[in-house]
Amino acid sequence: MIIFVLFRSISLPVLLVSVIEFAIFVNMSFATYMNATIPFIASIVIGTIQLGSTVDYAILMTTRYQKERSRGANKADAIATAAQASAKSIVISALSFFSATIGVGIYSEVDLISSLCVLMARGALISMVVVIFILPSMLMVFDKVIIKTSIGFLKNDMMIETEGRHA
Repeated sequence: MIIFVLFRSISLPVLLVSVIEFAIFVNMSFATYMNATIPFIASIVIGTIQLGSTVDYAILMTTRYQKERSRGANKADAIATAAQASAKSIVISALSFFSATIGVGIYSEVDLISSLCVLMARGALISMVVVIFILPSMLMVFDKVIIKTSIGFLKNDMMIETEGRHA
């Protein structure tokens, strides 16, 4: 709902949450591939924490993409600028989250805490990679859908519409 209100879009909340949910599924699948046992509450806890803490990466990238598109950039140039401008902030945020949680995961002697912190640390890195490398592709592929299902995504279009009504 917050993303819906922020972007005034039907498609962007679905797209951004889907990208982060994909990162969560990748994170949770590591346990299967590594033959590791995880606590039964891990999927719920990691799902909510990873979604809540890393969806900001996607919002940052999308906000810059929208800004560039509103300035008249084509979708390829807009995504290139958005990725270049937001990648540093995303990497710093993800590495900070990773550092804070991996330390607790390694240091803690409580298995539940250790497992959850390691999952969160790995999730921060996976979300970072997904947002930097997959989200730009998704924004390019769904650009027309985003524009059609968003109110004022391209501010220039909104101004042209408003001017057309007054003429």
